[in-house]
Amino acid sequence: MYQTRNKVSGFTLIELLVVIAIIAILAAILFPVFAQAREKARATSCLSNMKQIATGILMYTQDYDEKFPLFTAGYCARVPNPLDPNDAPGGANGPGRWPEWQYQIYPYLKNWDIYSCPSDAVSVSGNVAKFYSLSYGYNYGYLSHLEVTKDPGCDQTQWFSGIGLGAVLRPASMVMLTDTGGRAAFPTGSTLGSIVNPPDAAPSASYFYSPNGELGWGQNADNYYAGTGGAKWANTGGFAWRHSEGGNVAFTDGHVKFSRIGALGAGTNNANLALDCSQTCVEDYSQYQWDPSKDSGKQCPE
Repeated sequence: MYQTRNKVSGFTLIELLVVIAIIAILAAILFPVFAQAREKARATSCLSNMKQIATGILMYTQDYDEKFPLFTAGYCARVPNPLDPNDAPGGANGPGRWPEWQYQIYPYLKNWDIYSCPSDAVSVSGNVAKFYSLSYGYNYGYLSHLEVTKDPGCDQTQWFSGIGLGAVLRPASMVMLTDTGGRAAFPTGSTLGSIVNPPDAAPSASYFYSPNGELGWGQNADNYYAGTGGAKWANTGGFAWRHSEGGNVAFTDGHVKFSRIGALGAGTNNANLALDCSQTCVEDYSQYQWDPSKDSGKQCPE
């Protein structure tokens, strides 16, 4: 009798190549989807961080005569860095750190990591850098006005005054905080690492910080933010649109939402950033979201 052998079936080379090609096509389709899903999750976590910060600011106002935190509570004395157990308070020349807004509301948060956006690719090292350079910036130009006069408490030549809750017009549409590139601009730490400049900052009757007077939103603007994110964040005063071509924003009534550049530049003549920053001005204060007062920024000629 003859024995018959069972043939062992298998894939041919062409079939294997077809399977590999299908897998590659699926990977090319799905990997960007997965990346978008991860970024969406990071953006949602960032939004949660900002909501907690905004809530902390509003809790602060209830304990301090309904006044918003100052950019810095003064230049007469310094406070210990809560991230450094060896830091100590001091006078105008140190030791310690300037009592900026993030320090003022810290007792209501109890977690410094909230100041970090998960999508902020720039890491900072050292307690001083972490204290000053954040992922979020305060609308200090409106909520905390620089007074270029002698500080009532000491001999320093400038200080900040705050505004009250009741003085904020249209609180549901006035910017309190935004995503910013503070870490990109100041990876080693700077007192300016937690602020954002408004579109109409150049020139302005109010004082805004800039390295060369290149203020506001538009072309050739503030070059603090020439690090991660590049000039695109300089052209928006530090507003970092790191979440799918937009950024998260908190408003003075406490609500937070995602916003694109055009929406935050509403009311100006330069929402598309086509003009030089020196030409940016406010056309319609009923749409402008940074400061409702005509004397604090640049108003377009009527």
